[in-house]
Amino acid sequence: MQENYMVGIYARLNRDDERAGESVSIENQKEMLSRYVREQGWTLYDYYCDDGVSGTTFDRPGLNRLVQDATDRKINLVLCKDLSRLGRDYIEAGKYTDFVFPSLGCRFIALNDGVDTLRKNNEMLVILKNVMNDLYARDTSSKIKAVKQSTFKSGKYVGCYAPLGYRKSAEDKHILEIDPVTAPVVRRIFDLRLQGYGFRKIALQLNAEKVPSPRSFYYMAEGRENLRGETPYWNDVTVKTILRNEVYLGHMVRNKTGTVSYKNHKQVSKPESEWIRVEHTHEPLISQETWDAVQRMDNHPARGRSGKSGTIALFGGLLRCMDCGSSMRYLRDYRTRKSGESEYRAYACNRYMSGGKNACSSHYINQKVLVQVVLTDIRCKALWAQNSRESLREQLLAREHTASMEKTRTLQAELNAIGKRLPELDRLIQAAYEDKVLGRIPESVCINLLNQYEAERREKQERSRELTEQLAASRENEQSVDAWLDMMQDYAQLEELDRPTLVRLIQKIEISERYTVDGHEERDIHIYYNFVGYTEE
Repeated sequence: MQENYMVGIYARLNRDDERAGESVSIENQKEMLSRYVREQGWTLYDYYCDDGVSGTTFDRPGLNRLVQDATDRKINLVLCKDLSRLGRDYIEAGKYTDFVFPSLGCRFIALNDGVDTLRKNNEMLVILKNVMNDLYARDTSSKIKAVKQSTFKSGKYVGCYAPLGYRKSAEDKHILEIDPVTAPVVRRIFDLRLQGYGFRKIALQLNAEKVPSPRSFYYMAEGRENLRGETPYWNDVTVKTILRNEVYLGHMVRNKTGTVSYKNHKQVSKPESEWIRVEHTHEPLISQETWDAVQRMDNHPARGRSGKSGTIALFGGLLRCMDCGSSMRYLRDYRTRKSGESEYRAYACNRYMSGGKNACSSHYINQKVLVQVVLTDIRCKALWAQNSRESLREQLLAREHTASMEKTRTLQAELNAIGKRLPELDRLIQAAYEDKVLGRIPESVCINLLNQYEAERREKQERSRELTEQLAASRENEQSVDAWLDMMQDYAQLEELDRPTLVRLIQKIEISERYTVDGHEERDIHIYYNFVGYTEE
């Protein structure tokens, strides 16, 4: 007598299957399988469908519900079109057909493949089918990856949403064009960063000004509501992502993330060596100079602290005491002076302000005086760059060469030593394995030696990368000098000093204590410029 089966029909479709046409559609699968259930005289309990889900993952809503109903004994037969509908990972698919369903007392049939777990003579067929489905998934993944790589290398934009500040061209969705509505927001973010604002403070400022978030701008452009419940507010992560996105330079940098494998779809970051970078694919939103200045801000001392008014002092974070090396504290005095001045701004050694004269001396300097000194120095350097560019260039390069020669020799010597030690470590690791296999040393000693060798090898490899980067940086002196000369010659007529200009041009300013020469008070002020450091005329 035939058993009365309660059947659960399982159907699955992903985007790759859609290319095959109507034959694998969800509706087609349901119609074919339900007809087979009627012909066999069984009872259809329910349909379990996963639409648009990859077969390499087994965490699917429809499949999970089917297994739960089988566990609850609501169904005792699972029916699907073929084994590839169940999944394309041969290990996981085999686990379901060989263990999960049988342990639940549930029969499994893959109709088109002739697979039926009630019959024990087709086990090899099931294994072969699962392996073939797995290989198909691997091959499909490789082809999709190759297409994406080709698209990235051509410089085309691929993404659901255009980056803030841009929109997709109406003629070609793979080309970006500047969006006049959102571009000013991006430029303002870069400007605030140049003024010394941190990522979080920029986000707070934008929220205070009620500037819509990137996703809010997207829904506004689409003319529909945000039904997904995404936050309409800015945060530090969003700001940081924008400030580090080379798309605003007009470049396309892709392939920065990917999946672990064709079976594990978890997104992971890729090493920079695998990134695909194509320059000048669209119109830039900001200049190279602005980009470089903003990137320097990550390690720039001029972050500064905002006062009660929420603003950062003009020289905040830039000044250093020449004697003790501590930062200079910003001072404000609102008492009206004889000159009629109602607000007096100055700076003093922070260590002195905190610990008194036993810690350091005041190094007190008026902001107006400092502004005039710095303005004069910038103008002089700019005129020097304009009128005597080649002689100044040679002088700077000679100084940099002399300063870096010894450092370069030291770095190269250490790198050479590491280059010799790494092959030695490889030989030692191999010898330890061989000694263990041949019984020359106990397993515990072998493990201890291997741990030591591996730890040293990782340390040497990391140090080798650091040294290589430092050597590469030392070889970029010529480019740095040229960049500084190009930047400086634009400031010969500078009339007013503002914070963005200071941060763009200057790394730090050292202030000495006042001293007396021939009855006159003098002091030293050393201005260190970005790219070239301290430069005497």
